[in-house]
Amino acid sequence: MFKKGFYCVLIICFIWCLILCCGSFLAPFDPFKTDPSLSLATPDNTHLLGCDRLGRDLLSRLLTGAAPSFLTAVIILIISLFAGTLVGLLGAFNRNRFGQFMKFITDLLLSFPRSIAVIFIAGTLSSGILGSSFALCLFLWPHFARITYAIANDALQNDYIKQAKISGENTFRIVRYYLFYEIKDQLLITALLDLSAVILALSTLSFLGLSSQPPLPEWGSMLYENRNYLDSAPHLLIYPTLCIFISAFLFNLLGQMYASRHAQGMLKAE
Repeated sequence: MFKKGFYCVLIICFIWCLILCCGSFLAPFDPFKTDPSLSLATPDNTHLLGCDRLGRDLLSRLLTGAAPSFLTAVIILIISLFAGTLVGLLGAFNRNRFGQFMKFITDLLLSFPRSIAVIFIAGTLSSGILGSSFALCLFLWPHFARITYAIANDALQNDYIKQAKISGENTFRIVRYYLFYEIKDQLLITALLDLSAVILALSTLSFLGLSSQPPLPEWGSMLYENRNYLDSAPHLLIYPTLCIFISAFLFNLLGQMYASRHAQGMLKAE
């Protein structure tokens, strides 16, 4: 039963990702075209989700804004995952001053309160998508580095890896054929859980005016633009909020279910 539920959630996440990636092609109207006569129009048969204060179709803007909200989060996560894994492996294999220095940098960045630090860095650099992305990457990669270092450091103490070193296996082959299977599941679980956190963080930065800038449609910036119409046109805030919630919920649920599935597999193996 649990296995069927996991694959069901996986399929739903895959369909949702397709919608997010292809959203601009599915938009029924031009998301940038204004029509003052449709200002704050409620949902009807033509405009299914209504229109914003400038008469722009809300559904089209939500679909077009999916790419900046989701694909940017995925790119941030991939960069952070690659950098963190590399630093963690370097620290585990090099126990000299370089390894200790990288471990110190990782611990230093992890000690900062991430939310406040990201807002400070993004606001200091520039109010744009590049500045916010850099700030998120800067404080996200140490998370993966710490996990990689902890698992790799323990795995390197195993006899089979010591025997592989004695037999002349190089570092790349040890990582590929031995350590990869030790760390891949934990990194994937962490990445899925962090993806929802990155989506929420990007939306928050956009709401604060530190990420995507108008007129580019983005879920967080749409909340900021329409914040004054909560009473007169609540649909302008409800639908972007639902998109953010569904995205964060689905990937968080998938990560939790994958973690449970991984734990059950380890128990059966024992």
